[in-house]
Amino acid sequence: MKQALILILVLFVSLGSHAQNLNPSEDEIYREGEVAIIHITMTPADKAFMLDDANVWYDEYLPAGLQFENSLMDTVLAFNVGVRLRGNTSRDQPKRSFKIKFKEYGGEKFYGYKKFNLKAENNDPSMIRELMTMQTFRKANVPAARTHHAEVYINGEYMGLYLNVEQLDDEFALSRFNYDEGNLYKCTWPATLEDDGQIYDDGPYELKTNEDLNDRSVLANFVKVLNNTADDDFEEAIEEVFNVESYLKYLAVEVLTGHWDGYSYNKNNYYLYENNSTGLVEFIPYDVDNTFGIDWVGRDWGTRDVLDWTKHGDPRPLSSKILARGKYFRQYKRILDSLLKGDFSEAYYFPIFNGFKSMLKEPLERDVYFPLTFGYSCTDFEDSYTQEVISHAPYGLKPYITTRTSKAREQIGLITGISAKVAARVDVYPNPTTGRTLLISSEKVIKEIELMDMMGRNKNFTVRSIDNSRYQLEFNLSSGIYVIYADGYPSRFIVK
Repeated sequence: MKQALILILVLFVSLGSHAQNLNPSEDEIYREGEVAIIHITMTPADKAFMLDDANVWYDEYLPAGLQFENSLMDTVLAFNVGVRLRGNTSRDQPKRSFKIKFKEYGGEKFYGYKKFNLKAENNDPSMIRELMTMQTFRKANVPAARTHHAEVYINGEYMGLYLNVEQLDDEFALSRFNYDEGNLYKCTWPATLEDDGQIYDDGPYELKTNEDLNDRSVLANFVKVLNNTADDDFEEAIEEVFNVESYLKYLAVEVLTGHWDGYSYNKNNYYLYENNSTGLVEFIPYDVDNTFGIDWVGRDWGTRDVLDWTKHGDPRPLSSKILARGKYFRQYKRILDSLLKGDFSEAYYFPIFNGFKSMLKEPLERDVYFPLTFGYSCTDFEDSYTQEVISHAPYGLKPYITTRTSKAREQIGLITGISAKVAARVDVYPNPTTGRTLLISSEKVIKEIELMDMMGRNKNFTVRSIDNSRYQLEFNLSSGIYVIYADGYPSRFIVK
């Protein structure tokens, strides 16, 4: 087990530091490379009441004590936290999921956190799909929850292996956006973001902060701009109210991980945050366990076209209107291309999968609740990394990555397949450049030039035409690798 722990931590450190990320790194609680131990203490009557099938929708917190242990701590809290069941489809499963609220009975925040979400991960025989998907979002610089595994005990009874998923609340907003006073909305089915008055319904758009004011004017303006702005004005208007760049990265991870239970396919499972410090609405993924090939709706998510991902015949204005713009569509493809050439690969995922399988095997073998929902066995857990073990998970984790990366590369062949043409079509020199200018030459007049860094972020520059085939670019860039897109054709260059 120690060897598996070391392997996972080394991979996280070496591959997670390519660029500054708005997501905080691991801390005292959220340590993905180890399994924590959580002891919950309740009265026997309260425990029986909470686990009774007749009370699965009871949402009041019951008083409890809590002990949390990992490699950094062994902390006991007094009998002043609250515990209840959590989730929707998981509530009536034999292996329940739990929510812990630390301040419910006069307690304090626990290492800065108000709540824990202990998820049973019943759909996933591998127990790591949600963790890996959230990690992939964070690595792409999309604001996303941190996670870690934990053995959970109630009154000494081992309830099984769980995933503790970071709560999306004002503490989360402060840690990601350095601002915690904006409205935070939990958006669930059927949250399409159409301009039809739907956003005032607290069912699909549940306001989680500033509930007493319930001022939805910022959200309403965003939805109005999204749905009603003329094409010629759309890009300028939407960028004034929404973080488009972050959303394009979200979309790329959504389609590569097969997160069909999110916005684009199932109009479900996301948060919106009004970051008033920037004036932009932020998009945050949520509940991402149905990923890496898991399917409940009869689709093959390993082969579905990454350029035609959204649900057909059902409005998804946020995805469809943004990707309808050539500028954003090209940027989206470049992000996909960058991910597929980087960490979304067999080389990255396979060693991590092996490490988690080794680390989780022993606590999973002792989990008597693990087999009760779908009949999983410990052998199924191990096999789920390499093959199908149940019909709703037709891919093992490794075969999914192999299929997804191969098909996605084919589907965005417009980028990955033109490298042979690029050298003859566009030349960039000097390369590397040590100055603040460079020249590009082309076989024909270039109509559009874009300059981006390796994360797909647009960079400012000025351009001057020297003649019909040569152009001079001037810029102020720090050292690094950049890409010039001349009429969509990429050419990389280095600034020293």
